[in-house]
Amino acid sequence: MMTPDDVHRFLMGRTLNAFDPATGARAAAVTYRPDGTCALRFADGAEEGGIWGLEGDTYWTRYDQFRGGERNGFRLELLREDIAQAWHVDGSRAFIQTPLEELPEGIAG
Repeated sequence: MMTPDDVHRFLMGRTLNAFDPATGARAAAVTYRPDGTCALRFADGAEEGGIWGLEGDTYWTRYDQFRGGERNGFRLELLREDIAQAWHVDGSRAFIQTPLEELPEGIAG
């Protein structure tokens, strides 16, 4: 898993595309703003706001409606340069995140 500094560098001030780890389909893009707000833009064009933060080697998000508006914590595992697998703190797999518009072959599935 990524260190706290790596998580900070990977997320802070960036817009990352979120891909389904099973299919490789782009689900959304998230902008992690330095002021602790975030913007979620789904692949279908729907948008909503939220907040996010860092806690040690984890980060959390809470969106207006996505995931029931609940706070969710994640860890990041670097798969390749600028591509990370997010894991819910309970150990279940979440989205693959990257600034790339498409995942390279062999990442999802």
